[in-house]
Amino acid sequence: MSALANRGSVIGGAQAGSITQERWLLWLALVFLGVFTLMPVVYLAVQMGLALIGPARAAVWATLVSADAWRASRHTLEVGLGGTVLALSYGLVFALFVSLTPARPRQWLVFAFVVQALLPPQVVALAWTQLWLPLKNALIAQGWANWQALSNPLQSREGIILLLGIHYAPLVFLTVRAGLLNLSPEVIEAARVCGASPRAILVRVILPLVLPSLAAGGALAFVSCIGNFGIPAFLGIPADYLVLPTLIYRELSGFGPEALPSALALSALVAVLAAAGMLLQKVFMKSGRFDVIAARLKMPPFHLGRAQAPIAVGLTLWVSVLLLAPLLALLTRSVSPGLGIPLTWHNLSFEYYAYVLLQNDATLRAFINSLSLSMGSAVILAVVSLFLAYQMEYRRSQLLRSLMPWIEVPYVIPGVVLAIGMILLYIKPLPLLGWSFYNTLWIIFFAYLARFLTIQLRPVISGFMQMPREMLEAAEVFGGSFFSRMWHIVVPLILPSVTAGALLVMLLSLNELTVSALLWSTGTETLGVLVFGLEQGGESAAASAVGVMSIVLTLLCMLLASRLGRRLPEGVLPWRA
Repeated sequence: MSALANRGSVIGGAQAGSITQERWLLWLALVFLGVFTLMPVVYLAVQMGLALIGPARAAVWATLVSADAWRASRHTLEVGLGGTVLALSYGLVFALFVSLTPARPRQWLVFAFVVQALLPPQVVALAWTQLWLPLKNALIAQGWANWQALSNPLQSREGIILLLGIHYAPLVFLTVRAGLLNLSPEVIEAARVCGASPRAILVRVILPLVLPSLAAGGALAFVSCIGNFGIPAFLGIPADYLVLPTLIYRELSGFGPEALPSALALSALVAVLAAAGMLLQKVFMKSGRFDVIAARLKMPPFHLGRAQAPIAVGLTLWVSVLLLAPLLALLTRSVSPGLGIPLTWHNLSFEYYAYVLLQNDATLRAFINSLSLSMGSAVILAVVSLFLAYQMEYRRSQLLRSLMPWIEVPYVIPGVVLAIGMILLYIKPLPLLGWSFYNTLWIIFFAYLARFLTIQLRPVISGFMQMPREMLEAAEVFGGSFFSRMWHIVVPLILPSVTAGALLVMLLSLNELTVSALLWSTGTETLGVLVFGLEQGGESAAASAVGVMSIVLTLLCMLLASRLGRRLPEGVLPWRA
């Protein structure tokens, strides 16, 4: 009996120590969320309110009613709505074909379509602009001499809308495809038994059921379009077509911290537009019930008959051209001997790669900074998300579950708004400590931690949902400490999801520009800032060389993530068919 009592006291003591460890880690997690997620958003909201009633209210109101602000707001709405409509149409059609028919080659179709959203938008814009010159020269050589004086049509409102729609159509595709794959096979079969035609099933059954997914994808595309900096900067600045993010950049780059009141007012406009888009989505989704409780759709329910193969071939060629043509133009420009000189095997030149790698100090700094920021944020967020997901899914912490919408805010709001919040929060030295993070690499790092936490957390939560709870419960009953349970049970089972989330964070942060464009300073350049700076400085070929290297790094990250594909929960890697 004494042995059993001693054993029980040991187990009880271990359990008490484990609970203490968890409590301390829970407090650390709450501090992390408060400092890096909640504080920038809350502080920004407070500063926006104070700006409207404080001493700087005259300058703020003058900015809000200025001609530049109204014009940029109109342009932002134009490209936001136009890009969203294009993304909705393109993403919906593609999702319907890939999900509801036996599309082949499915893996390449999904990869080629989704990868367009993972490539850096500034590099995408640069690649498309490089495609114009050889196309123009080819047309002139065919006798179209009147094209000689024609400027690049992509450097316009329509060009921005086109690239935004193509770039963010995968967001619509992913949300709609998830809804389509979760349709009830019984619902479709019941409609068939009642004599409904495939067209009637699509219009009257399937589309109403995926409307919530379509609304979610549209809202996400709209917020992304109005918050994008890279594409409007590359295509709009040369044409003097400014949207709110590029106008904010111009104000801050021209006047520095003195322009913060004006930048704050303009970022408030961006935030209002983004909030309006999300509000419309919520109103739409509450207007009716669209729930379907059923097994996942396993097999494509439709076949297009003789048109199936030609449509599949056409779509394969279409997405392949949209993906590869601008990238080939970018690669060609980076190895060309000079502007307008036809490229041959004999005059192939790597001088621009040598220049950016060996002669331009900013390039090496940018690579080191971007790799350090992306890897550092991925590692820290991986550790934090592992504990957060444990508390949310295993311990069912209501407090952390209630904070989930706040965790998503820094990623949902436009990056330029988050950047303004970071500047306001860290422009002065921290009280008591006296540390100043403004104009340092740390402020970009903190912004990445806030922005990409939800990207890391989602796959880990998905992994926890598929992990058997009995293993942890048994280890806990027999006195296993918290760290022992995490190291021997949780980490081996969840590691693929954690790694995949970390690689997704690296993918998005490696070439990030929207946040970094407002936070960088001399010595803290990132790859996205470097490409933008080279192009703005007239060094288009050098920018193309850096863009090619950025794409190679992106594809390597995707390859590493794909190596884990067979062990990951379904839906973690968006480019998996």
